[in-house]
Amino acid sequence: MTSPRRTLRVVVNTRPEVGNGAKSAPKVSVTVSCNGCDTLKTLPNEVVVGSLALVRARSSLLITVAAVLLISVAGGWWWSRSTDETYELDATAGSIALNKIAEGSVFATVDLQTATGARVSTDTLIGRPLIVNFWFSTCEPCRREFPVLVDAHELHGERIRFIGVNLSDSAEVAAAFTAQFDATFETFFDRDGRLTSALGVATAPVTMLVDEGGVVRRQLTGEITAASLATAIREVFPS
Repeated sequence: MTSPRRTLRVVVNTRPEVGNGAKSAPKVSVTVSCNGCDTLKTLPNEVVVGSLALVRARSSLLITVAAVLLISVAGGWWWSRSTDETYELDATAGSIALNKIAEGSVFATVDLQTATGARVSTDTLIGRPLIVNFWFSTCEPCRREFPVLVDAHELHGERIRFIGVNLSDSAEVAAAFTAQFDATFETFFDRDGRLTSALGVATAPVTMLVDEGGVVRRQLTGEITAASLATAIREVFPS
């Protein structure tokens, strides 16, 4: 239920009240809508003794303060209102973005490249349980998690196919990287970004578990651990 909206009124005297029978100066008020506010805020000028220039300077300062308060209160109101709603953020590959959740969707049919430049359709990868890891060599979480993939491949490689999809490296850099970990599973390249774009992968690492029918059953976004991968394999591909 949305809480009732109240009004916060900020009142600023543009000129000081002067004694000796002088009339009070008119006031300028700024009103904004907010949730849960019911107090009256008044920011008076000091009684200024001095030149007209000093009076105007202090009045300008107070108006500036009032403007800052207005922006702050309006920002808080907008924030409180926005927390009652849900926004879905989307972004394309290569931008500062969030990965989409591909679970439940069909693994995209696109062409990937081998180290020699040959094209391989992702259709040829479907037909047995599949684990796909998206990575690149300068990604530190990718580097930290790679031994986990190597160990899992050694343990489950006979019944589960493992592939790595490199996002940006040359074939030579990718080969040097995988050689550091004695990885023997296949590496493909998505240099044109078709697969990552189709699956909503905006950054790495991401690991997907795809069933025999080509449906993404689990998506692990971010660095995996031996425990998290073992749990996913046990739940998605029980032996």
